[in-house]
Amino acid sequence: MTKQLPTELKKQRGTFRQDRHNPAEPTLPSTIPPTPTWLSEQGQKSFIELSHVLHDMTVLTLADSMALEMLCDSYSEYKAAKEVINTLGSTDIVMSREGNAKTVIRPEVQIANQAFVRVFQLLKEFGLTPSSRAKVNAIEGYAQGTPDIKIENFFNNDE
Repeated sequence: MTKQLPTELKKQRGTFRQDRHNPAEPTLPSTIPPTPTWLSEQGQKSFIELSHVLHDMTVLTLADSMALEMLCDSYSEYKAAKEVINTLGSTDIVMSREGNAKTVIRPEVQIANQAFVRVFQLLKEFGLTPSSRAKVNAIEGYAQGTPDIKIENFFNNDE
């Protein structure tokens, strides 16, 4: 069974059909949810920046706040793990009980890899990758007066 797309997404893609429309589908206005206090400092910064990008794309509602929180939390976890890897390297030397040196992969490598997968999946859900964004057409008339926001600015902002 294929994943059913929201009506608004079908309209933006130009694939909406009235005969397949769910008239009871819930709709919510695009809004910026409050920044969660439990996120790390990096997570809160990401949440604020991404929430504005997603609001300007008219894809963010209050119902999406949990997914956005998870995205920002995973992204901050990824960045923290990558900072350790960049500073200390991806491997470490440990001594066995017999006194032999052994090279092992740092746990931060697995943490970064797992966080990357979660981030990438959530980016696709929000239409924040080039291929997922290419499937969505801009709403006519909406782009006028909208600031030129690029997701690349978010990821390169503090690099």
